[in-house]
Amino acid sequence: MATRARGRETRQAILESAFGLLLAQGYHGTSMRQVARTAGVSPAAIYNHFKSKEALFVELLRERVPHRALIQALQDVRGDSTEERLHNAMQRMRAAMADQFDNLRLMFIELLEFQGRHVGFLSSEIVPQALAYVFELQRGEPRLRALSPTLILRAIGGIFMSYAISMAFFRDVPGFHDDQQQLHALTDILLYGLLGQAEREAPDGTPAT
Repeated sequence: MATRARGRETRQAILESAFGLLLAQGYHGTSMRQVARTAGVSPAAIYNHFKSKEALFVELLRERVPHRALIQALQDVRGDSTEERLHNAMQRMRAAMADQFDNLRLMFIELLEFQGRHVGFLSSEIVPQALAYVFELQRGEPRLRALSPTLILRAIGGIFMSYAISMAFFRDVPGFHDDQQQLHALTDILLYGLLGQAEREAPDGTPAT
């Protein structure tokens, strides 16, 4: 039992060491020798847990992908109307993302240095759960355009991730700070477009006030 516990502790130390170095230096700028030194283990010890540097990176990606926290947020959405449910979803995802910005940076390493080749598990593990939220949003809502659930999911995800990326990388740029009202406005753009109040319709099809 003690040996097994030490093995788990060593594995976790390697993961934490690799995570910090990857964020600071990128994948190609990080060596296994650096990971070992920071984790306080020998380079050979790493290979007892991970067969390669790429395998270590993929394990980190699987453990830390921020999308799981966002899926959990969608499962807790409340609201009596499409507008309320979508605004509530965005605000819940905003709260879930608060401690996920470093994990989002890890996703960018995957996209920039691997061209996204390791994220296939997102489509099989996470997308179906996200689509469940879209199906619920579409149910009994005649005002929604007849678009595929996947396209609606891409629109929601695109709006939210644009907000999350600005928080992760541009929060010190004027106009890009973390502002609940800005996310509310972005959600309104998703709901109503850029044409303004006059284009909105109430549930019975009459112009909204």
